[in-house]
Amino acid sequence: MEKEWFASWFDSPYYPMLYRHRDEEEAKKALTNLHSKLSLPTGTTVLDLGCGQGRHSRTLRSLGYTVVGIDLSPSSIAKANELASEGERFEVQDMRTFAVTERFDAVFNLFTSFGYFDDHDDNLRVLTQIAAHLHPSGTLVLDYLNAFPLLTQDEQEATHRVDQVVFHTHKKREGDSIVKYIEVHDGDETFHFRERVQLITLNQFQSILTAAGFTITEVFGNYELESYIPEVSPRCLIIARKS
Repeated sequence: MEKEWFASWFDSPYYPMLYRHRDEEEAKKALTNLHSKLSLPTGTTVLDLGCGQGRHSRTLRSLGYTVVGIDLSPSSIAKANELASEGERFEVQDMRTFAVTERFDAVFNLFTSFGYFDDHDDNLRVLTQIAAHLHPSGTLVLDYLNAFPLLTQDEQEATHRVDQVVFHTHKKREGDSIVKYIEVHDGDETFHFRERVQLITLNQFQSILTAAGFTITEVFGNYELESYIPEVSPRCLIIARKS
C-alpha cells in the first residue's frame, strides 16, 4: 500500500532541509509567550504531539516541563532522541492511535501538525486520543495556519536552494485543502513530494473540538498572542480545555 504523503515526506532528509529556517530560536519565541500565558505548574508533564525532530520539545524542557514527544517519522524521532536530555522521551507513533502510560496537564500540537488526512473523521480521532491522555481540565494548545485568507489565495510558485539542493514548490488550493507540490533536484536525481493540509476554519475547529470534549477558551492570531483577525492573522492559535 502506498504511504500517506506525510509518512513519506516527513521521513525524507529533504523535509528538514526545506524548513531549516524553522529553528530553535523560532520555537523559543513561540513557546515563551505561551508558557507565561498558561501558568502551568513547574515540573508539569506535557505532550508534544507531532514533535518532528524535537525543537519545540527542547524548548518546553528548557521552560521546566517534563516532555514526551510523539511523531510518525522514525528518522525525526531518531534525531530527537539523539539530542534529548533528561526529562525528554520520544516515541514513533501515529497521532490518530497513539497510546502512552502518562496522562498530561497539557498537550501541544504545533506548526500545523494536524489536518493531514484524507478522511476528515481522522481529525476527530486525533482529538479524542488527546482528550483521553489529558488530566481533567487539561489544556490543549493547537497551533494551525489561518485558513481564512487561503480560501481565496492565488497559486504560488517558488524556488529555494539549500546547500546544493534545489527545491521548486507550487502551492494551490484543491477542494477543501491547500496543496504544495515539491520537486527536489539533488545532483542528477529528482524527487517529488507533496504536502496537503485541510483548510479548517475556526468555526470548524469549534465543532470538532466540542465533539471531542473540549471547550475553546482563547484564540490568538500569532505567537505574540495578539487577537485573532480572520482576514489577516498568520496563525489560528487555539487554547482549549478538556471539558
